[in-house]
Amino acid sequence: MDVKTMIHVIRRILGNYDLHERTGFPRSVPIPNRTAATQIIDDVVAEDMFLEFVSLLMDIERIGLAGRKYKIARLESIVTEILETGYRYDLTARAFVEDSSIRTTRNWGVLKPGDTHNMAFLGVDVAGNSRLVRAHGNEEMTRIYKRLRSMATTCAERRNGRLWSWEGDGGVLAFAFEEHNQRAVLAGIELLSEVFLYNLASCPIRDGVHVRLTIHGGPCEYEENGAELKADTIKTLWEIDSRHGRPDTLVMSHNVFPSLEALIADRFSRLETPGGDRFHYYSIQFRLPQ
Repeated sequence: MDVKTMIHVIRRILGNYDLHERTGFPRSVPIPNRTAATQIIDDVVAEDMFLEFVSLLMDIERIGLAGRKYKIARLESIVTEILETGYRYDLTARAFVEDSSIRTTRNWGVLKPGDTHNMAFLGVDVAGNSRLVRAHGNEEMTRIYKRLRSMATTCAERRNGRLWSWEGDGGVLAFAFEEHNQRAVLAGIELLSEVFLYNLASCPIRDGVHVRLTIHGGPCEYEENGAELKADTIKTLWEIDSRHGRPDTLVMSHNVFPSLEALIADRFSRLETPGGDRFHYYSIQFRLPQ
């Protein structure tokens, strides 16, 4: 690439990028290609945007830039090294994301503080927690809630979700990137089934533990300190849970429903509130043969 093309590429990531200012070259002096490339790579790394930069180079090599395709030297080797560090390339999102079979971090290894993404959140809340603790004791219920947390985490991570918070009897699971709504819903359905089987087979208390699951989606600004748990999207999630949550039921807000495949959407029933809000719900019903 010539320097002009390099600048065009890097501005897709770093915005209003001034190469002369970064290198210290006078504007009347041409910047050598190698100097320009070295400066750009240094700045990409300093801004922690290397994965995004490599993803962009892959697009340029595969799709082209301004009608021309470029062959990026040793790009395949660079991608291989990235994959070996615990990432996978998502073709739909055209980005590197964390490979949960290798490692699991709260930000998928790619979200940065201040980044805003459309995400889906699955809220888990045990019905009648106070009554259960009084009846069975804090120690017994702590063991049960630890098992519930493990089931919830497994169901989420199986679909590239993450446990974002857990406090005693419930928490929030987050889903980002491609098909985030559908993956959140599938995780919720599976978790309902897991809890149902747990109550039948191994729960140590007679009446079992019954959960209210809620799914809501929307924009969320990621923060490393967990401040995003106070975001409007998650506040709305818990408002839906408190007003419309039902034991052994998954309740989903209407903004999530349209993105589901028909096979999944058909499993849900419609719920309309007196205030005109629309929700959809799914529950497991077990009936013995007559």
